[in-house]
Amino acid sequence: MARTSRAPASRAGGVTAFVAPWLAMAEIAVTAPLVIAHRTARLVTGGWPPRPREQRELVRMWTEKVDAFTRAAVVAATAVPGPATAARALAPVRSRVRGNARRLGHRR
Repeated sequence: MARTSRAPASRAGGVTAFVAPWLAMAEIAVTAPLVIAHRTARLVTGGWPPRPREQRELVRMWTEKVDAFTRAAVVAATAVPGPATAARALAPVRSRVRGNARRLGHRR
């Protein structure tokens, strides 16, 4: 009898698929407040009426939210429920949050 030390492939993939949505939610939960704080600080210190740069940021903020959550809803509504679907549904939101953090963090 030969023994194998490897775990079944389905078990390893299942654990990864189960953990991925939780990691995505954690990243969103940590990064989104930073983006909100940066945008709020820019809007508050910009004065009234908002300058064109801040007006573009306000429009971008709303259009990105609608787009990301619409994409997430389509994935959630059309795919088989499960951890992999949850990770795919969170991907558009996570992508936007990460991109905004990167973009807003580089502006001074």
